[in-house]
Amino acid sequence: MNFLNNFSENAKVWVYFSKTKINQEQQQSIEDLSVLFMNDWSSHGEKVHGGVFVYNDSFLVICAEVSGDSMCGRAVDANVRLVKDIELKTGLCLLDRMTVAYRDVNDEIIISSFHKLRESVNTSSSLDIKKVFNPMVSTKKEFNVAFEQDLEASWIV
Repeated sequence: MNFLNNFSENAKVWVYFSKTKINQEQQQSIEDLSVLFMNDWSSHGEKVHGGVFVYNDSFLVICAEVSGDSMCGRAVDANVRLVKDIELKTGLCLLDRMTVAYRDVNDEIIISSFHKLRESVNTSSSLDIKKVFNPMVSTKKEFNVAFEQDLEASWIV
C-alpha cells in the first residue's frame, strides 16, 4: 500500500468502512478536513506523524506513528471526532461497526451489513465472495498482510 510507505510496520492503523462508495467531492472534503486535523493532532504533548487516506473508494484509513507503543486517550478521541466531523460534512456513514465489505469474484468491492453477509455465508453453498475485509487490523503490518482475507480464514466464519 503505497499510501502507507512513510510509516513503520508498527504504525497504528484505524480503518472505517463506508456504507457507500466515497466519491471525488467527498474525498476532497476528507482531504481538506485531514490537513487541518493533522496540523493539531498530538499525543503526550508531541505532534503525531500521521495521515488520512481513502482506500479503494470504500474505506477511510487513519495511520499514526506512535512513540512508546501507546497513544494518549485524547489523541484517540481526536481521531474519532475527526471521523464524526467527516461524516457530518460529507454525509458518509463511517462509524457503523455492522458494516462489512468483501471483494467478489469480479474483484468489485461490495459493501453490506454484517447480518446480510452472515446470512449469505450460512445459507449459500456457492458464494461469489473472493476476499473479506478485516476491520480489526490495528497496525500497518496487519493492514498489509491481513486486511483482505480469504473467506474461510476470515472473522466472518
